[in-house]
Amino acid sequence: MNRNRLFLNLFVVSVTLLLFANCTGSRNAKPVSVDHLLTNAGSLNGETVIVDGLCTHVCAKSGMKLFLQGSDAAHTLRAESDATLGKFDPENVGKKVRVWGKLVEERIDEAYLQELEKEINSNILLSHGEEGEGCETEQAAEGVATGSSEMERVNQFRQQIAERKASEGKEYLSQFHIAAESCQIID
Repeated sequence: MNRNRLFLNLFVVSVTLLLFANCTGSRNAKPVSVDHLLTNAGSLNGETVIVDGLCTHVCAKSGMKLFLQGSDAAHTLRAESDATLGKFDPENVGKKVRVWGKLVEERIDEAYLQELEKEINSNILLSHGEEGEGCETEQAAEGVATGSSEMERVNQFRQQIAERKASEGKEYLSQFHIAAESCQIID
């Protein structure tokens, strides 16, 4: 009888701890600003984050990319949707929104750039801008001069990689985006 009661108590405590751990997970994390997230992106890579920012653009072609701006256009973060979440609502543009999802790092290195050049030269690459120029909002998020052609973008990445190698010894660029799981207007 004592053994059954001990087992029952251990079971109840275990279930309570599991539920408590689940309820205090990242879903209840406090939202951060775009600036804060970009400043701390390296340490948050792979983590679930909640970020608030001004929605400046929703991709008109696919609707699967939304851009959040922080204190200025230089502090821009891309959120990407998937089939589960679906397209972002264009009504988000101009409003403060909250995006919840996983922070993902994309590394741009020479091998990536060579593959990108092949796609550009064989016309496989889909352009999101006008007449070979990329989307200005995406270029801002990437730290590339707006109005750049795809090849100019590749060359700017090479220059940024060279600068990073000289200053930090790293032969790649880290670009971050959010794999969005939810998005809502908060203002």
